[in-house]
This record gives sequence, C-alpha cells and structure tokens, in this order.
Amino acid sequence: MEKLRFLIQNIQSVLFIENFAFRNKLRIASRINEVVDNLFDGDPTMLDLPPDAPPEIPRIQLKDSKPIYSLNFSPTRIDFFYNEHGKPEKNFDSLKDDYLKHFFNIVNLVKDEYRLSIPRIAMVVKAASEIETGSNLLIYETFLGTKPFFKNTYALEIHSLEKSTMNGYDINCWFRIKTARAPSGQDNILFVEIDINTLPEKPMDFELQEIKDFHNKSIVFAKDSFLKCFGASL
Repeated sequence: MEKLRFLIQNIQSVLFIENFAFRNKLRIASRINEVVDNLFDGDPTMLDLPPDAPPEIPRIQLKDSKPIYSLNFSPTRIDFFYNEHGKPEKNFDSLKDDYLKHFFNIVNLVKDEYRLSIPRIAMVVKAASEIETGSNLLIYETFLGTKPFFKNTYALEIHSLEKSTMNGYDINCWFRIKTARAPSGQDNILFVEIDINTLPEKPMDFELQEIKDFHNKSIVFAKDSFLKCFGASL
C-alpha cells in the first residue's frame, strides 16, 4: 500500500444534554466566549424559536472570523468544531492541544455554572490523504479483494460500525472511508472519518474529568484504528 499522510479536515466534540432552557442567549454566548479567551470573534447567531421547534436546531451559533472554530448550542446538544476550509495542511498532533483546551473550558462552564447533566458524549475526526495511485484502486485492492464488480468504479465508500469497549467506555465506533477527486478529476484523495460515541441505551452523567479521559482515550483509539487500517496514524 502507498504510504499515506493524513491531514485534518474536521474535529467535532459533542455533549448530549437534556432540554436546556435558553433564558438569556446573549449572556450565555458572552460567557462561552469568555472562557475560550474570545476565540469566537465572528458575528454570533441567536435564534428565537417557538417552544415546539425541533430541539436539535441550534439556538446559539458562535464562530471565529476565519471561520475555523465554531460552536452550536441547542436544547439537546453542544457541538464544538474545528474545520479546515480548503486543502487540509495540518496533522492531528499539531491541533489537538489547542482544540482540547478550548473544549474542556467549555465543558467546565457547562458543568460548573449551568449544572447540566451530560448523559452521552462523542468525538469525530475527519482526515484526508493524497494518494497518487488512486483512492478507488486502494479501496478496491485493500478491502474488496478480487470482486470484478467494483474494479472500475468512479467512487467508492465503506462504512463500518463496531460496538465495543474502549478502556471501560461502551462505545459505538463508526469508521467511514470514501474516495474523492481533485478539481482535475483525478481520484487522488482519500477521506476517512472515525466517530466514537457512548451508547444512548446506557446513559451516564459524565463529569469534566470523565469527558477529558474519554477524549484522550478516543485520540489513542483513533490513531490506533488508522494505523491498523492503513499502516499510517493520524
């Protein structure tokens, strides 16, 4: 297999919460920005929706001016993102410390000031690698054996779900591999996503230290999964 070099396109951390009531959106947005040292210097979006509006719609959306970092806050979940726009240029190790510092400060605010129960958590990493021999050919030869039906495909995707235990955490782990093409039309890009999340049927009340521990162990798990699958870590 050609040596791959994975660069980060997106990191997402999710706190699943229970029906948060937004009584002062401006104050909430301001406090979030305070604890991340005014990271979100772009224009905020705050939606006043009727009580029966779908709970997954964010009531508060924050972003930096680039935008690279962003946050969505809905009644049932908080999503914190790192998004690389355009061609990815940074590896995971160069990003994770700053990303986790900001995220853990948000978690501390949520637990300490708002006293929110967090029954589920998740971490998602999306990465891309260039591949000169072609991403379709790599997926075909590596994962599909000699099945001629898939040999000349224009695009290929593989999705797998593993239910397992990660250092004491019962998890779902989605691993998604897909081909992509450069503007020239050449299929020389491979996208890979790993989504590690705790089980909805086994809710807990995660505290800050447990959320830190889950993320640190998820990083190790993700790196090991990439290494086992491709011979190249994140």
